[in-house]
Amino acid sequence: MSTNHDWLNLIEVSGPFLAVPVLREVLPQGLEALTSGRPQRLRAAYDEWRDAVDADDADLPAIHSAWIDEVLQSALEVDDQVLRRAATLPERLKVLLPEHGVTITPDLATVNPTQGDAPLLLVQLYDPDTDLDATRNYNGLATTPGDRMVALLRAVGCPVGLVTNGERWMLVHAPVGAVASFASWYARLWGQEPETLRAFVSLLGVRRFFGPEDERLPALFDRSLKHQDDVTDALGEQVRRAVEVLVQSLDRADQDRNRDLLHDVDPKELYEAGLTVMMRLVFLLAAEERGLLLLGDPRYDAFYALSSLRMQLRADTEEILERRRSAWSRLLALFRGVYGGIDHPLLRLPAMGGSLFDPDRYPFLEGRKKGTNWRSDPAEPLPIDDRTVLLLLEAIQTFEGRTLSYRALDVEQIGHVYEGLLERTVQRVDDVTLELEGSAKAKNARVTLGEMESARLDGAATIVDLLKERSERSEPAIRNAIGREPDERLAARLLTVCRGDVALLDQILPYAELLRTDPWGYPLVHHAGAFVVVLGADRRESGTHYTPKSLTEKIVEETLTPLVYRGPAEGATRENWKLKSAEELLDLKVCDPAMGSGAFLVQACRWLADRLVEAWSDMEAAGSQIDDEGRIRAADDTTGFEPLSRDTEERAILARRLIAERCLYGVDKNPLAVELAKLSLWLTTLAKGRPFGFLNHNLRSGDSLLGIHDLSQLIELDMKPKGKAQLRLFGRTIRSAVDKALALRSQLRSIPIRDIGDVEAMAALDAQSSATLATSELIADAFIGLVIATGNGGDLEKRLAALSIAADRASDGGADACRTLAAQAQSDLMSDFVAEQRGRPFHWPLEFPEVFLRADGGFDAFVGNPPFLGNRLWKGTYGAAYQRVVQMILEVAPGKIDLSVVFHRRAATLLKHGGTYGLLAANNIAEGSAVSVGLERIAAEGDFYFSRKGMRWPGAASTVIAMVCFRKGGWAGLRNCDSIACDKIGPRLQPEIGGGWEPKALPESLFAFEGVHNGKGLALVLTEEHPWFERLRSETGSLLRPYITGNDITSTSLTRVERWALDIADLPLETIESEWPIAYQFLIEIVLPTRTPKDLKSYKDLVDRWWQFWNHRAAQMRQLRARPQFIAFAKAAKYPICVQAPTEWIYTNQVVLVEEAHESAHPICLSSMFQIWLRNYSVRSLGGDNNTLRLSVSEALATFPFPKRHVTEDAIAAARDFQDTLVSWSRRNSAGMTDAMNAVHSAVIHDADVVTMRGLLERIDTGVVSAYDWNDLDITHDFRDDANDGNASSSRHGLNEQTCNLVLSKLIELNRQLYKASALVSGVGKKHLQSRRRRRQESLDIGTLFEDSRADEIYTGDHL
Repeated sequence: MSTNHDWLNLIEVSGPFLAVPVLREVLPQGLEALTSGRPQRLRAAYDEWRDAVDADDADLPAIHSAWIDEVLQSALEVDDQVLRRAATLPERLKVLLPEHGVTITPDLATVNPTQGDAPLLLVQLYDPDTDLDATRNYNGLATTPGDRMVALLRAVGCPVGLVTNGERWMLVHAPVGAVASFASWYARLWGQEPETLRAFVSLLGVRRFFGPEDERLPALFDRSLKHQDDVTDALGEQVRRAVEVLVQSLDRADQDRNRDLLHDVDPKELYEAGLTVMMRLVFLLAAEERGLLLLGDPRYDAFYALSSLRMQLRADTEEILERRRSAWSRLLALFRGVYGGIDHPLLRLPAMGGSLFDPDRYPFLEGRKKGTNWRSDPAEPLPIDDRTVLLLLEAIQTFEGRTLSYRALDVEQIGHVYEGLLERTVQRVDDVTLELEGSAKAKNARVTLGEMESARLDGAATIVDLLKERSERSEPAIRNAIGREPDERLAARLLTVCRGDVALLDQILPYAELLRTDPWGYPLVHHAGAFVVVLGADRRESGTHYTPKSLTEKIVEETLTPLVYRGPAEGATRENWKLKSAEELLDLKVCDPAMGSGAFLVQACRWLADRLVEAWSDMEAAGSQIDDEGRIRAADDTTGFEPLSRDTEERAILARRLIAERCLYGVDKNPLAVELAKLSLWLTTLAKGRPFGFLNHNLRSGDSLLGIHDLSQLIELDMKPKGKAQLRLFGRTIRSAVDKALALRSQLRSIPIRDIGDVEAMAALDAQSSATLATSELIADAFIGLVIATGNGGDLEKRLAALSIAADRASDGGADACRTLAAQAQSDLMSDFVAEQRGRPFHWPLEFPEVFLRADGGFDAFVGNPPFLGNRLWKGTYGAAYQRVVQMILEVAPGKIDLSVVFHRRAATLLKHGGTYGLLAANNIAEGSAVSVGLERIAAEGDFYFSRKGMRWPGAASTVIAMVCFRKGGWAGLRNCDSIACDKIGPRLQPEIGGGWEPKALPESLFAFEGVHNGKGLALVLTEEHPWFERLRSETGSLLRPYITGNDITSTSLTRVERWALDIADLPLETIESEWPIAYQFLIEIVLPTRTPKDLKSYKDLVDRWWQFWNHRAAQMRQLRARPQFIAFAKAAKYPICVQAPTEWIYTNQVVLVEEAHESAHPICLSSMFQIWLRNYSVRSLGGDNNTLRLSVSEALATFPFPKRHVTEDAIAAARDFQDTLVSWSRRNSAGMTDAMNAVHSAVIHDADVVTMRGLLERIDTGVVSAYDWNDLDITHDFRDDANDGNASSSRHGLNEQTCNLVLSKLIELNRQLYKASALVSGVGKKHLQSRRRRRQESLDIGTLFEDSRADEIYTGDHL
């Protein structure tokens, strides 16, 4: 809890507080530990004080004073050297407020005696139970205790104060000229939630005022204000709340019209409308501040301007604002003016158009019904009061008391704020619903009254559990809130919300303190039938994260450089690169397949526009002429035309508009993301007097992975078209329709945009193009739906034949056939898809025919940040059918890979020859089985020329990423791999070793598997303190065995046993009952109640054998137990070092068990050769941890090539000695394998056992190298720099880097030789290995030789 700072959810914060990243920087190990015994002493003192308060003790003043002193002196360690009381307070701390005729002073002050008693912390004390939020009269000064402290702090120039009544301790931060903030701790929670006390002491303890300057409390506040991530996230949250308020206002208006206004409006559309209003406001503020509208014109400023509206509204009282409804009408008039223009003798504004401002898109915002026209039908503006409009404006114009400048605010930051809103939607509730004040983790902090009543029937504990589950708050916090009596003001407001229904009020009132309130303090209670903003598809859960500018800039530059210059791909030196012509640049097609708010497209627009401006200059220098639309004209062209402006800014704006309209393409599943991307590009390309650029034809909504990528697939109704010469009617019709659409889109793209008429002409052509392709789209939807629904099932051919007939009829104008196709497509695309994520096909050659039907069709480039989502998560998020979608792209079973791998494959397929892609990915794209289905196949089509691996996400998300740049068709220059120049980058994103050979599983390798999988089996695990432990251990032939996890190896080297379990394996329950009756009784009484059918529904077949581990590995363990010990690896560990372990114990699936089939196995597994192999072929990215290896049996152990000769006796003896020394050192230091190896690799540790282990490892390497007959290798061990060790020490003890690379190269080559030799002997290669495994499976009754049932979990990409 400390490192995550979840304690922030247990205190009350108002205003800007300390940012979590700043807390993590200053408290890297978490909150400071409290001195032993101090919490207990403080608790006793609190109880004594509380009792005195409750009993109105006669000595209460003295007890109250003593309690305050106890907190300050005992908890915060403020002694008399730095504490000043009333009599000793410096005079300058007594502040006169002449306008009120009062003097305010602190009661106590912490000062710096070495600097003339400079104030560090001012303290004001109040009587017990004083309401610190209530306004009080201080001799004529009417204010709250908190605001009184603010006035004092600012007058004195001390930024930090503390206000307390003994129970509540309020930290006040009020720097001069900045917004004040308040954070309150409650003493009663210090005993129940110790983390809150530790936080209080960590932030307000005396050391926080006398330590290093940058770690003092005021400095932490300053750093928090500068933390951009927090600013953006908080701004996003306040905008989200504003959207909620707007939706609530629309709901009230609908209610006032008897639910007639919105009766035909989809709830999701209502949220889109609310978000669209906010996006309109953002655009208008940016446009006004940049001088692109009419700001400054007195009439515009008075009656239209958005920038001045907020201050105009602020001039009125809240009562007036609540009653007046003029501001909403003003906004609607401004929206119309931007869309359709203003043509008045005294005020002219050119029409800008744009779908964002289209009044007919959401007519209900104007009080109109669907189907009405804004030009001809009257509007009845909704009764949205001015107070609500002011809230909307405050949400986007202010942050933490400061006015935001949209001139300075990055387009990307605006996109970041609004992209977080895409995960929300609106639902209509069918029961009274209460909005709860939830923690930051809460995703569904609401509960219906029906649920509350049902829980009430089961008792108070059930209610608390329900509220805890929904709000994600702690149980003490919930119980305290339920126990508090709501104040009269809150109760009165709750009655208003309940519309005077006293019975409803009585039901809700006990939980009033738990309810979230609206911006005006009214509890949020939604009545049945109301529209409510809820969480839809969480973009983080769908693997979507906003990409910071540091990443977009690098990817765009590396991806597009080979396309705009001649030379990089050809291997020319930089000084010999040549920029391509303006025509060539404007012919580029660049796409983001998961564009979100358009961050990559915005960066591509800027970067390409800069190159275009350069190209214009080059061409002008060569004698060409360029007109004001960017068209190239011959030097001798004498026809009249307006030349390109010489103004640099005007050229840049024109270049950006041309690039956005001609070169940029984007796709996103979320239609709102498409609108947000348009907004981002409009903000980037806006020019005064010009309408919005037309982007509808290039920015589209759909699923980039679901759909055809080759027109022949549709024409032949075959995902692997054969190139048939004879086409059916529908095939010929589709070909003709695409040709017509291509001509229309070509005409569209040739229109220069000067005014709204040009945009309207382009929109008409786009609509005509879409209509031309409507039947083709319908057939494509039906085809793709059919393929996904049937897979490779037996009725595929039958259904394809029926589809061909229906497609012919539809192509011949058959309306019934079209309806049949549409119905079938809808049915297939909903089957096995999660409802919210049902299939939305995107057929690339139909959507962008000019890209795919040109010579050498395909995109020139892809850039982007595709979703990071592991296999288990994307199947859960999108539905089981998505497995078939993915397999259709990969052309093989995907295994448990990250979804980003599939986007890389898709991008490579859609590239033209010579095209490039630059995409981010989960780091495990270059690890494990993901390589064989992903980058290895992509590498067969071209070259990786730039890569970064193991990069930490530059923001709050805890994930490790890779950056991949690929060119389809080869690369002649040097490659850049993690800033190292190399000749070739392999599929694992490292300099290629071994000629690009990917190691294969070998028939002769060690028998290895993971331990038991303890699915829902915690009740099977005991400690020695368990009441059943002695009974089970003393039973004759006891089944009780030590229960070992990977952590036991890394933390103890198996020197102690902390958990035990019954070694049931695959024993029948009847056998246990007859031979181990005590164990049987334990299973029935303790285990069975925890393993009900409901509990076990996710564990296949476990219901029928509930007394066993889910994956018990019984057969494997029987083979392993033929020997007394085996070689054990922690599956997840910093170092891939093994220990010898007894076979009789039980090991979980976090332990990899390797049979010690011969004496050489142990030294080989300890050798540098084995460690190098494991490090290279195991996963090294677990969420945000890039320093932990996760071993894969199938990818690493099964492929390791063992030497044909045995290792030397000396190496075998050294391995035994290493085991003994490791265990001895671990026992002596109460440590484990990780600590031991940390010591081995630390140059400052000279412990005798550590030095011995270093020497033993070198002896082991000597013997193993001899077995390989690699005697020419330098196997000297010494301390080396280790730049590839993640967050570990920068040094290691072992082989030098050159030897490590040589070892890996030799091992890869040996794997290749052994694999090919086995294939030659067997004649069937892989089949030989499979049959060998099958024979062993039959003899052992186990799954496969390398049983690794969950090995692919390491590729699931679970980052955030």
